[in-house]
Amino acid sequence: MFRSSVNFDSTEIDGGKPYISVFDLRSKILQQKKINGVCHKDFDLVFFDHVTGHVYNDDGFKIPSGSNV
Repeated sequence: MFRSSVNFDSTEIDGGKPYISVFDLRSKILQQKKINGVCHKDFDLVFFDHVTGHVYNDDGFKIPSGSNV
């Protein structure tokens, strides 16, 4: 999940929705990695489409289920 990581991780989307918002995905990752108490100013967590390279910088953007970011 992190650029410096050699492994990919996955996360469940609540309620079986066909998407997850950037905001919700960020929150889930911070909780899973146990860094949710870290100030967001200490690092950047940027999501981008694995294939197109498009950066998802809108917290409300809905990332489709099954996407690699």
